[in-house]
Amino acid sequence: MKNNIRQFCFPASVSEAVGLMNRLKSKALIVAGGTRLARAIPPAVDTVVDISDLPLKHIKADKAWLRIGALCTIDEMEKSPLLARWACGVIAKTAGFGSNSFSRGMGTMGGNVVRAHPYNNLPPLFLALDAVVVGTDGRREKVLPFAELLKPEGMREFGSRYLLTEVRVPARTKKWAAASERLALTKSDWESYASCVVVVDRKGGVCRGGAIAVSAVIPRAARMARAEALLAGQPATEAIARKAAAAVVAELEELAAGSAAKAYAREMAGVLVRRALCEAFQA
Repeated sequence: MKNNIRQFCFPASVSEAVGLMNRLKSKALIVAGGTRLARAIPPAVDTVVDISDLPLKHIKADKAWLRIGALCTIDEMEKSPLLARWACGVIAKTAGFGSNSFSRGMGTMGGNVVRAHPYNNLPPLFLALDAVVVGTDGRREKVLPFAELLKPEGMREFGSRYLLTEVRVPARTKKWAAASERLALTKSDWESYASCVVVVDRKGGVCRGGAIAVSAVIPRAARMARAEALLAGQPATEAIARKAAAAVVAELEELAAGSAAKAYAREMAGVLVRRALCEAFQA
């Protein structure tokens, strides 16, 4: 442990945790699973606020939302019967991607998204599912689209002013076809060349709409708007999957400014998108 840490705090409520966070500001580090604690402590931090006992471990659904508590572990998401039935089980499958069983058993959903590294599995998943994030500053709730969390200003707010409490996925996505793919050196390797999640609203063999989110190739997960536009109103065939994949590669090349170092990853992202779309079309 870093020798600049002077105290550990174990708040008994969300409001107490937020109070500590807002009072101590940059001197406090919020910890849940703690899988990145040893290598991610800024020099100014002298207090660890352990929130692992807070009541934020739910996975439940109502008529409007699927709600996943910030302190659910990655392992709990992977093994959840409810998540295994949602959107072809894409949430449970994606939660199980990469890393080892020890890390999945400790790491939390909140930690995976609130400091979203390009290799983390959950950000592209929640982007594709049109999720929203929910947080509190101790007085009022803040709800914003998941894409807003990934922006620098969103990252600054959550973990300093707002405490993430849950991610909500629209109930309309429950019956949608979906698939995810990931390419890394080994199955357990945290680092990946590329990963993607696709979600398709399909009826009678025709795509009424779809979402394609890619990560690892670029600094933060992003939706592929051009490829998504190609899907609307088109038959769910391998031909349209190939066109969408080509559009993804072209968009990633622009986003990466043609970086030669990412050329292989871009091509592989296209391959993964094509595979995922074909899988979703057949679901």
